[in-house]
Amino acid sequence: MISQGTGQTMRTEPEAQDYAAASAALDDAPEAETWTEPTPRIVSEPVTLAESLMTRAGWSPSNFGDDGPNPPYLRIGGKLWVTLTEFEPCFSSFHRDRVLFRSKVSMADHLARYDQIMIDPLAFEECFGPEEGTEATFPFGTWLTIREVRFTGIALWGKSHGRVVLPLEPLAVASAVWLRNATGCNPVLL
Repeated sequence: MISQGTGQTMRTEPEAQDYAAASAALDDAPEAETWTEPTPRIVSEPVTLAESLMTRAGWSPSNFGDDGPNPPYLRIGGKLWVTLTEFEPCFSSFHRDRVLFRSKVSMADHLARYDQIMIDPLAFEECFGPEEGTEATFPFGTWLTIREVRFTGIALWGKSHGRVVLPLEPLAVASAVWLRNATGCNPVLL
């Protein structure tokens, strides 16, 4: 049929080949009994950064420092890849545990195993001084979604706080940083 005024051809009845194509697509579709819903990730119990590095990266208590009021401590460093073109932030052993070197774990790779982080105010107070652990400086005690790891800090997202950037220094207080998986999906990286 040709529509008046536009000159365009419009179909009023489906063609037989459309039915055939739809029927073939249904024949190729998997049976309802064989399809299973993917299993979601299990919501994990919160762990400290220190516990996470010991269980997931194979670190031992000797990799951490204990001089201070809130041990264990680690170092924040950088990791230069073999190609010498990429440099990324990493968690570094507090003590030299490999003769002249320290064990290092990529921050991005390690934090990719979790989708949320919570920071205790003690971490900020130890790094930046007293009275820095207030809600005016950072949303403490709130689970924030991990978005991206950079040298300038970790980009986070909170429902009531919006975008937040966590400086890397407070991560050195490994007992004051909590991690968990709270959803059945991976975090969204920007």
